[in-house]
Amino acid sequence: SMFFLPSITNLKYWGRCEPITSKTLQLLNDLSIGYPFSVRKLVKLSAVQFMLNNHTSEHFSFLGINNQSNLTDMRCRTTFYTALGRLLMVDLG
Repeated sequence: SMFFLPSITNLKYWGRCEPITSKTLQLLNDLSIGYPFSVRKLVKLSAVQFMLNNHTSEHFSFLGINNQSNLTDMRCRTTFYTALGRLLMVDLG
């Protein structure tokens, strides 16, 4: 679980830094595609539970929709919610 905590930190505090956000979201996406056994373990991590329960712009600035919303932010949101959707499906069984 320790390797995953920097990822959450990246998304929470570097949400306006596109290169960091994109790479971190790609990691999250890759992890969510993994073997069902490992994904089930991933879903139990408190950091992942935090994301599943707090997926708002209050916690992740790249989720905010503003006048400067651009294609990169939209891609980031799509990747984020795609990965969360996969993780939620595992969580729901």
